[in-house]
Amino acid sequence: MNGLSKKEKRDKAVNLCYVLPMLAIFLVFILYPITQVFYMSFFERKVNGDMIFVGLQNFADLFANPDTPRMFKNTFVWVFVGVAFKLILGLLMALILYKKFLGKKMMTAIMLIPYAMPAAVSCMIWRLMYNPMFGHITQFLMDTHILGLPVDFLGNSKTSLIAVMIVNIWAVAPFCALNILSTMYSIPSYIYEAARIDGAGAWQQFWSITLPLITSSVRTLGLLIGIWAFNTFDVIYMMTQGGPANSSSIMVNFIYQNAFQFNNRGYSAAISVVSFLILSVFAVLYVNSKGEDTRYE
Repeated sequence: MNGLSKKEKRDKAVNLCYVLPMLAIFLVFILYPITQVFYMSFFERKVNGDMIFVGLQNFADLFANPDTPRMFKNTFVWVFVGVAFKLILGLLMALILYKKFLGKKMMTAIMLIPYAMPAAVSCMIWRLMYNPMFGHITQFLMDTHILGLPVDFLGNSKTSLIAVMIVNIWAVAPFCALNILSTMYSIPSYIYEAARIDGAGAWQQFWSITLPLITSSVRTLGLLIGIWAFNTFDVIYMMTQGGPANSSSIMVNFIYQNAFQFNNRGYSAAISVVSFLILSVFAVLYVNSKGEDTRYE
C-alpha cells in the first residue's frame, strides 16, 4: 500500500504543473542573471571582447579605488537618511489625514500626486525649480535673504546629493503616509475609547497606543522603501547623472557608469556582487519582519 493511488499521482502532476512555470521564470530571469554577474566579476573584458580571468582583482580594485568610500557614504546617506525622512513625513501626513475634516478626500488625492507622477515629469519640474537663474527655490531663498547670491544646487558637489534626495523624499513620502494610514485605521476604536475614559489626551494616545501598534508595520515599510532606495537610478540620473564629480552617485550609478560608459563589465559586476550581498541582508530582514504580527489586547 506504499504506492500512490491514481488520484494522488494526478494531484501531484497538477501541482507540478502549477510550480514548473514559476520555477522556469525564477531560473531564467533571476537565478541565471545572478550567477552570470558573479561569474563576470572574476573576469576582465578586453577591447577585442576576450574575457580574461583575473580572480579577485576586480574586488581588490574596487576597495582600493579612492572613489569607493564616497560611493558607500553616498549610498548610506541616500538610503538611511532618506528612509528616515520619508517615514517621518509619512507619519505626519498620516496623522493629519487620520482626523475627520472638510475636504479630507481632496487633500488625500492631492497628497498622492507626487507618488503617482512619472519620475521624468517630477525631475523636469524640480530641475526648473532648482534652476539658479529663474528657479522658484532660489528666488524664494534670495527674497527671504537666506541666500545673497544664486546657488546651483544640482551643480554644486556639496548640495547635489541633498537636492536629489529632497526630490525622492517628496515622491515616496505619500506612499509611506498611505501605508501608515491604513495601519492606523486597522487599530480598533475601542482601545482609544478606553484610553479617553481613563483621561488620556491626544498626545498620550499617540505615544501609548498608536505608535506602539504601528511600529511593526513601519519597520517593515522602512525596510521595503530602503530596498527601493538602494536600487534608485532614474531620479539621480535624470537630475544630475550622478555628478558633479560623482558627488550624487550611489552604488547603482557606479554600476551603470562602469558597465556602459567605461565598458568595464568585470569591475561593474564586482560592484553588483557587493550590492547584491548588502541587499540580501535587507531582504532577509524584510522577510523576517513580515512574519511579525501586531496583537491588540
